[in-house]
Amino acid sequence: MVSEHVTGNEVVVIDPASVEPGSLRYDRGFVTKLVGPEIGAAKVDLHFNRIKVGSEPGPYHIHTNAENVYYVFSGIASIRSGTDTFTVTPGHVVFIPPMVPHAVSNDGPEELVIMEIYAPAGADFQEVD
Repeated sequence: MVSEHVTGNEVVVIDPASVEPGSLRYDRGFVTKLVGPEIGAAKVDLHFNRIKVGSEPGPYHIHTNAENVYYVFSGIASIRSGTDTFTVTPGHVVFIPPMVPHAVSNDGPEELVIMEIYAPAGADFQEVD
């Protein structure tokens, strides 16, 4: 939830430091939601995930409608999709089309910080086997 933002006409400026992080599923870390339906965005969702060292891998899931982008700021992301596993380091970008199963984990020695973007915005997360 955005705790402080400034609006002018149709522009919203958000100070990430003013947003209270929530918990990721399975106590894996924290999520800071910056842009999404909570501020009126219908076509894009942007948030930061901070994934703890040694946490369990994230749930294997799909986004039925949304395109998904990760940008790694720090740490080492391990992204599983099908029989492939990708190691992604700071500065790299990952694009995941709708209906492609994937899971993210922190396999490095430090906290993993990733920016995640969905388009369109909204609840679009379905766990798969």
